[in-house]
Amino acid sequence: MKQLLFLFLAIITFGSCGSDASKIESLSWMIGTWEGVDDNTLTFVENWERGTGNTLNGKGATITPEGDTLFKETLKIETVEGTPYYVATIPENPGPVLFKLVEADDTHCVFENLKQDFPQRISYTLQTKSTMSVRLEGMENGTPKVEALNFEKNTGVSLLPR
Repeated sequence: MKQLLFLFLAIITFGSCGSDASKIESLSWMIGTWEGVDDNTLTFVENWERGTGNTLNGKGATITPEGDTLFKETLKIETVEGTPYYVATIPENPGPVLFKLVEADDTHCVFENLKQDFPQRISYTLQTKSTMSVRLEGMENGTPKVEALNFEKNTGVSLLPR
């Protein structure tokens, strides 16, 4: 009986050691350049690629129809102290903002930081092999707010600013 208990505990322990790494690996469907246009004809672009170790590195930008960059950010999905996080670095912020991975599978992931100003929750959903939606949720000035962005995978030249 002790041997079975030990084997069970070993499986749980070693299985959970790799689970955070496999959670990030399960997000590899995000890799590529994704572009979408909102109701105001602003273009949203995200580019994700495999980083060193078990990370995904990304860049995001919002671009006007005239080609001016309104917003840009550096993104990363990495393990911090054993837990996967979405890390957003925006030039206007004094440091990166971390969102903890709270759900993940082969087509969907959710990151949360309830102490952050808008958004507090970021969700990515792969709808088809070439379409993805991103949902930003949270409170802004005491009012619930949701932004939904729909992206298509770009197989040509990226619009991302250098």
